[in-house]
Amino acid sequence: MKKLKLTAILMCFFSIYLFAAADINTTTVKTIVISDELRQKHKIKPHHEHLAFDCIDCHEGQGDDPSKFKAIGDKGCLSCHKSKAFMAQRLKFMDTLKANPHNSVHDGPTLYCDECHFEHKQSTNMCTECHEHEVPQWMGVTP
Repeated sequence: MKKLKLTAILMCFFSIYLFAAADINTTTVKTIVISDELRQKHKIKPHHEHLAFDCIDCHEGQGDDPSKFKAIGDKGCLSCHKSKAFMAQRLKFMDTLKANPHNSVHDGPTLYCDECHFEHKQSTNMCTECHEHEVPQWMGVTP
């Protein structure tokens, strides 16, 4: 009787294992093909490239056609960069000059990321619109 119970229990576990293994093997990974031409047209920043990011890492859930991907907005940027408060804190050392671009004296930490940062073209420093002569003393190139 004990052998029968043990056999039944083992068969039950083996069945669960087979069911789970079959389920894992049928799972497909969706691959999006991005042409070399599109990659050349929409280059990513060197610091993101160094992290081996690919288009789909930021444009997740935007479909199968990379030519139709849209800007990811603050939500997309902050999915990796945590929060605007975190970014302001990282550059807190610039507060003494009132030059922290993520906690500006004009806007606080409310600016949209893409007011200065662009992934697929050169970023701009919005501060230079009024402070073109002072900005080179405050900070370097906008990533």
